[in-house]
Amino acid sequence: MTLPVLNQAINKKVRAEQIRTVKYKFTKATEKMASLGLIGPYDSTAAFVAELQKHLKIMKECPSSKLRDCWPYDTITLLDGKEYEVTKLQTGKQFQMKDSDTADYSSPNIGIITGDGTPMILSYNTKCEALDPVKTYGWSTEDNKPVANATSNCVAAVFEINGKKKPNKQNEDVALFNANGLGSNCAIELDNGKCFTAAFTPTPLTKAECEAVKDDLGIKECYYDMDYWAGAVKQCGGVGNMPTMADLAKIASAIYKGNPTVGAYNDVDNLTYESGTASSLGLPEPGFYLWSGEEYSIYNAYYRFFGPTYTNYGNRFGNRSTSSEQAICLGD
Repeated sequence: MTLPVLNQAINKKVRAEQIRTVKYKFTKATEKMASLGLIGPYDSTAAFVAELQKHLKIMKECPSSKLRDCWPYDTITLLDGKEYEVTKLQTGKQFQMKDSDTADYSSPNIGIITGDGTPMILSYNTKCEALDPVKTYGWSTEDNKPVANATSNCVAAVFEINGKKKPNKQNEDVALFNANGLGSNCAIELDNGKCFTAAFTPTPLTKAECEAVKDDLGIKECYYDMDYWAGAVKQCGGVGNMPTMADLAKIASAIYKGNPTVGAYNDVDNLTYESGTASSLGLPEPGFYLWSGEEYSIYNAYYRFFGPTYTNYGNRFGNRSTSSEQAICLGD
């Protein structure tokens, strides 16, 4: 075996041991929690971490809106060579975890730095079933050393084993724990497979400016000399690059606790909003309005309002001439 090949093999073995150690230490903490009847269920990842820190030394905790504060660099190189922004890891859906009748990883992720300096981003399954505190769970092993057991199955995570040092690459120094992979840059993936940009206040178009571009952008009619909706359409590159009312309803469902069902043209009351959820997605904090790409008339267009305890839709007369609504654009 040549020296470079030997060094490569040694480095691979060292990385594998570092990864195993992180998983083992984490599972020892969840095993202790399980023995005390504290493994869950919890209603959010933040609630789980609040208990976890009593059993695992945590030097720093970061909400989903500040994940970069708990991660040593901006992007992870994926298996296909693409760069993935760490701040996009907002929920377990970005770990490619799928919601089902028995799993829900849609709660905002939490970043931590453990006592030994390991950065981790965690997602908790809020539908996780409580474990029997008197039951002993067997360990999986690597090289005859323990790795993890069922007490850690309620949590998905990504972690880094060598800090800022390169290659900063998935399956090398970046490891997944109970996760299927990294691959979606969408904080909320809409039904058409699109993501959305951060919210902005559009620059209005005059009637003449609107008339000059309306056919290219899909605008039906122009009237106002301060047309904010038409300005949003222009900045997004056409009505097809703006959210539908169904898209806005899906965003509403995602930002409220419990992911309530919201229809495209439905109002929903008695909602609970957790501070920071919207801003972590590039949206304002409630209350705020977002334009849709759906034009109602020469005077108004459809929008959705996102309040602290309710969300509703509307198309109030004359709203195209007001600056109260903000806009988002769609993209891949």
